[in-house]
Amino acid sequence: MPRPRPDLVAREDRLTVLPAVPDVSVQVMVGTAARAFLDTAWQLLFERTPLATPYQSPLWLAAHADRLAPTAELLLLVAEDATGRPRAAFAAVRNQTVGGWMEVTPLSTPAAEYVRIVGPDAEQPGVAAAIAEALTRFDADVMLPDVPASSALGRYISQWQHALTRCARVDLPVPYASMSRSTRRDHRRRQRDWHALAESGHCVTYHRTQSPAELLDAYTVLAHLHQLRRHDRTELLGLTSADERLRAVLERCADMAFIATLTLDGRAVAAQLCLHRGRHAYSMLPAMDPAHQDLAPGHALLRRLSDELTTAGYASLDLGRTTCAPGQAAYKNSYAPVWTGTLTAARRTLAGPDAMRGLA
Repeated sequence: MPRPRPDLVAREDRLTVLPAVPDVSVQVMVGTAARAFLDTAWQLLFERTPLATPYQSPLWLAAHADRLAPTAELLLLVAEDATGRPRAAFAAVRNQTVGGWMEVTPLSTPAAEYVRIVGPDAEQPGVAAAIAEALTRFDADVMLPDVPASSALGRYISQWQHALTRCARVDLPVPYASMSRSTRRDHRRRQRDWHALAESGHCVTYHRTQSPAELLDAYTVLAHLHQLRRHDRTELLGLTSADERLRAVLERCADMAFIATLTLDGRAVAAQLCLHRGRHAYSMLPAMDPAHQDLAPGHALLRRLSDELTTAGYASLDLGRTTCAPGQAAYKNSYAPVWTGTLTAARRTLAGPDAMRGLA
């Protein structure tokens, strides 16, 4: 296990980090102490963070902590006030990479699409600065992906070398009436295609899971669809190790997840895994059958899902990261999203190769 740098003073399972700003003390908890805090005190901090997403929930993080590699070490950075009360916290992992150097990343990366500090002082600039600087005091490179650019942490690490990723949030109900004429025409055309299929005798069904058992069954179908798209195959494959890892996480987080599925004549043609917190849903993993891409099943599913979520009282459906894949931005623009951004930022130490590789 790598030893901390001299500017961190060990105290059992706990490391004291010199404060980066006045009146802010950041405690770095390691191993069993970190896990104990995650299992007990994290929930209250999460509840007191209006901007936190499901990716910061204690269930989600604990499920990922349980599946850390043997070379990885759980870290919690806890900002305390002058009386020692926790005011904010950040979950991270220190791990040895394939190349042999040490790296610190957020816990649950890369599955989490939004990485945030939790706690009532999470958006205080001084607190975010103290936590970010504490991350750099290990013998490890620091890589922080998917941090909302508008957050206090995002604003602070924007001074590091970074790359920006666009994200799309659809406020519900979807404002179809205010869209451009051509966009409305495209929506009507796709609706006509699916109505024509139903009227000609095809069985078109939509379903959103309502129980843990349904969720896990639907995940197997979604994983198969995702493989078909990735590998351009026509047959169903077995679950990969990555699929199995996510399935194990969903077993722990079933109450904060659902999968919506669209089927045609009994065969799934599109599926979408979402997490939710309060009145906000977050699309995490969409997939569709490439054999039916001419019918745009992803659009058909998203239309039904957004309509159902509106009826159920949801305020937004976040569509997450937007890659450079052809058509992704146009697909999301069809739903009049609010565009935001996240940062992937890196800070190099003397521990290993250039952590900024790929961010230029």
